[in-house]
Amino acid sequence: MNTYNKPNERSLSKDSTIYHYRLLKRIHYKPFFAYMFWPVAAIIPLLSFFLIHPAAVLSGIVVVPVLHAFIIQLLLRTKERHAPKTWKWSMRFPWLGYVPDSYIALAKACRLHLHTLWIVFIIIGCFYPWMSPMYLVYLLFIHIWLLLPRLLLLFLLRKHRSNGYLKLNDNDTSCYAQ
Repeated sequence: MNTYNKPNERSLSKDSTIYHYRLLKRIHYKPFFAYMFWPVAAIIPLLSFFLIHPAAVLSGIVVVPVLHAFIIQLLLRTKERHAPKTWKWSMRFPWLGYVPDSYIALAKACRLHLHTLWIVFIIIGCFYPWMSPMYLVYLLFIHIWLLLPRLLLLFLLRKHRSNGYLKLNDNDTSCYAQ
């Protein structure tokens, strides 16, 4: 009896691609850092309510993440000629905001986040003549607060930048080689 011709059995076609990933490094999220990160997220906007207009504080919380997402989409469209399909919004520490949903080359993730870091600095700096210095500092704080945990993780994975693929999970960030 030929086992390859069973109708219920699944087989791979000749054009199928099988990917094998080897774990290079895994960074588990420490609860301590999340416990330190979220209070800052609450304290700074509350403090800013008294120093800056409340509408400006709320707009900063919304504008900076949307600006991050816009810049990432723009960079992906201009560099790769297509819209990002595997990105999503996340509210999990340390990847707050617009993040990749599947594997992404570590070099590409580093490049996107460094470009986002500097481009948003420049955009916020362009508004210096029209905004109060306190509001600009607040926007810069939100910008750095969102990107710093990501950049720290990317820095810890820098050794695998040339051949690594980044995968974001609920409890860790993993770097794989193909």
